[in-house]
Amino acid sequence: MKQILSIACAFFLFAFAPPPANAQQHCPQNLGSTPDLPIIVGTKFAPPFIMGSREAPNGLAVAFWEMIAGCLGLGPSDYRYVEYGTNAELVLATAAGNVDIALSNLPINLAHERIVDFSFPYFDASLGVIVPDRSRGANFAILLGRIFHSNILVIVAGLLGFMVFVGLVYWWMERRSGNEFFTQGPLSGLYRAMIWAALLVFQGQGNPFELRSRFGQLFVLLLMFVGVTIISSFTAIITSSLTLQALEPEINTIADLESRTVAVISQSQAAEWANSAGINTQSMRAFSQVQRNFDEDQIDVFVHEEAVLRYLVNDKILTGVKLAPLTVAPSRYAIALPPDSPLRESINLSLLTILDGPAWAGVLQEYFGTR
Repeated sequence: MKQILSIACAFFLFAFAPPPANAQQHCPQNLGSTPDLPIIVGTKFAPPFIMGSREAPNGLAVAFWEMIAGCLGLGPSDYRYVEYGTNAELVLATAAGNVDIALSNLPINLAHERIVDFSFPYFDASLGVIVPDRSRGANFAILLGRIFHSNILVIVAGLLGFMVFVGLVYWWMERRSGNEFFTQGPLSGLYRAMIWAALLVFQGQGNPFELRSRFGQLFVLLLMFVGVTIISSFTAIITSSLTLQALEPEINTIADLESRTVAVISQSQAAEWANSAGINTQSMRAFSQVQRNFDEDQIDVFVHEEAVLRYLVNDKILTGVKLAPLTVAPSRYAIALPPDSPLRESINLSLLTILDGPAWAGVLQEYFGTR
């Protein structure tokens, strides 16, 4: 009887015991045989898909692969990472069989498909645009910077020069006519002449009967009318100049890029697209160079993968910028494999199961917030 009870208890415990801690809830069944080890995983630095060190990267694509590796029964010792400098180098290495799996922001396109195989897509992508974010208002330093980078100083210098000219003319004419107002006081009346000219030029205030020369009286009448116009125009020029510089570039269509200074990362998807679209661009080597050019108002727009831009802005890797509404060149990212790779079927089965599960939604939430 005791033996029967022991067997029954053991069966009960086995039937209702929780799964092992390393069991993957998102994995399909019957994935086939284990591939030859170790697996060489090629990567290319592309935040947030591939980040971290060369030997131990992290990021969205790495997290996705490690979920798949878990489904294949692979541990960290069963694969190793090798980093490449560009996507083109990574794809060529995959086509040559130097790597078994290629991870990055690799789009499925005709040029790639001709030399490598792809898994099913795991990420819908496109090119996006960021522009300066001036919605928070300009501080005093930014305002001074805009003034010094505009034509306002030239206008001010011109008005001051005109004021000095008027003051000197009246001082010379009225001294010859014996006008005591322009002969007495500091600098033998020159100081008074300059104050008088400033009020006349900038405010249109002047009494023609204070002058003794007939030409001077007529010129005062003219400047009383012109002075108001000069000040009104000067105010309008300053306001419009600062306002135009403060306006954020409106980038809603591809045509809006044609009149802007556009930057791209050299040898990127954005650079290839801009070249095919006939858009003139400035090539940047790194995101730090992009940030510096935005800070110095050297560029108006930066075109890059939209998911990468969203990550850079949300994590404040790029500051003082924001995403514009425009997106172009939709594409899909996938895992690249050598032609006829035995891993492809197992990866695809795992991929489809992972994409339908909550674990992948959690990864997207971690890197992008809501998507």
